[in-house]
Amino acid sequence: MVFVNKEKVNRLEEILANYPDILSEFEINEQIIKTFKFEKPITSIEIESGNSGKVSQLMEDLANFFFVGQIYFEPNSQEFGFSGLIFVSRFRNLLDVAITYANKHNGLLDEFADLSGILCGISTEEVAEYCSKERLKKFNLMK
Repeated sequence: MVFVNKEKVNRLEEILANYPDILSEFEINEQIIKTFKFEKPITSIEIESGNSGKVSQLMEDLANFFFVGQIYFEPNSQEFGFSGLIFVSRFRNLLDVAITYANKHNGLLDEFADLSGILCGISTEEVAEYCSKERLKKFNLMK
């Protein structure tokens, strides 16, 4: 695809390698790369970090490849300078939809599992399976 070249993918991988303390979630780098390659429409990155300056630098670096948005949460402890979600997507309107919902509902919670699953590129079959779980039936997410 003309919008994805190996040099840019390699550069993105190098940048992500600079943030092992922030991007420690299992497979998050792979998910970010998939978003860049258009294999996923959007990726959300949950971050709790004591170094808000480093989080800002990460977002600045990612902005060279993606549209980037964020929402903040109240930190679980005072040791965190940043607590929240960072969203990356190559589609501005998709990012705007995710940010709007996440801000309105304090994240992409189980009540919005259908929307967030589809936004994040999970197959509709997997979304249906997740939404049909007993604990989610109270939200009436699926017919």
